[in-house]
Amino acid sequence: MRSSEHPDETYEIREFVCARCGNCCRGEGIVRVSREEAFAIAQYLRISLDEFYRAHTREPDDPAEREKGVRWLVDKEGEARECIFLSDNACVIHPVKPLKCRTFPLAWRTPDVCEYCVGMKS
Repeated sequence: MRSSEHPDETYEIREFVCARCGNCCRGEGIVRVSREEAFAIAQYLRISLDEFYRAHTREPDDPAEREKGVRWLVDKEGEARECIFLSDNACVIHPVKPLKCRTFPLAWRTPDVCEYCVGMKS
């Protein structure tokens, strides 16, 4: 499998069983949200799209992403850099979570994924 972060590298596909540790929702990284994903999340949360954008996202630094309507999810306050939708190691918006979250860790991996994703079997 190719890593989207390192397209020239390949990785052996390993067994993955989510351990519900929440590690994938903490730390460095950006979760991009498309207009369609934002609309689905807002509906799921029963808030307006504008309210979702104001409370849970920020504009990306990249003008090309802004032009496409992409937004970035904001993190909770604090050093852990937790996703704003992480609660008790569970995703509050699980049924409508963004593509990046739905495909982790199998669609994109870095060589150190097993260090923080305890659900990956080495």
